[in-house]
Amino acid sequence: MFLSVRVISQMWLFCAFWFVSAMASAAVTVLPSTQALSLIVKEVTGDTHAALLPANVSPHDFSLKPSHIRRLQTADLVVWLGPKLEPYLAKVMSYIPDDKQLILNQGESALGYGKHPWTSPEYLLQGIQQLSQHMSKDWNSDAWVEQINELKSQLLEHKRELNQNEQGYLVYHDGIRGFEAYFELTHLASFTDSDDQPPGAKRLAIIAQLANEEKVACILIDHEVKPKLVDAVLKPGIKRVTIDILAANSSSLIGYITQLQQALLSCGKA
Repeated sequence: MFLSVRVISQMWLFCAFWFVSAMASAAVTVLPSTQALSLIVKEVTGDTHAALLPANVSPHDFSLKPSHIRRLQTADLVVWLGPKLEPYLAKVMSYIPDDKQLILNQGESALGYGKHPWTSPEYLLQGIQQLSQHMSKDWNSDAWVEQINELKSQLLEHKRELNQNEQGYLVYHDGIRGFEAYFELTHLASFTDSDDQPPGAKRLAIIAQLANEEKVACILIDHEVKPKLVDAVLKPGIKRVTIDILAANSSSLIGYITQLQQALLSCGKA
């Protein structure tokens, strides 16, 4: 009897060890390239997957280190934006097998959202659906669409209020084009169109004129802002509203879109 119990115990331990090992080996290592993409992965898998890039770093001009390349080579699936939006990854990803990488919304249509397509709820929704299908995960879009529609109705109401006051908003960097297109918004002007393009004198003169005519309710500033330049052109009375384009401080996609929405809702309010 004693031997039987001992044998059964050993068999149970073996089975338990085999089960845990099998589960560990079955776990898929997903590597999103950016913080915004990590939120898409989290939406699908329910788990947090650390991004390749630091949360507050733009993907347009990043330089890879050997440690980054090792992470790319060992991941089961790399989720990225493609060579046009993430040129720093183009070379190394050409050596990664196709079945170990997923470019979200690949094609020219993705570029229609601007250089930061993840600011568009439509792009995010497409990305979630693409990833969930790729990973054979069930995902219901009903709750997502309902929340986004509520945010949109609030923004449109605020837009009407600004229009009644004959005011609008500026952006320092034209980096939320996808967000604006989805929510039917248009900024008055931007200091610069891209991360690496300095503002021209003509553009600064237009912005100064808009401010002098009291048509500017606020300016949205992001990680690329040069505060001294903004202060030289705009009076202190014009509200500076900080936005997080890179999703560095967001823990969910709805939270990310909401913080952009809230920034715009605060425009023109004391």
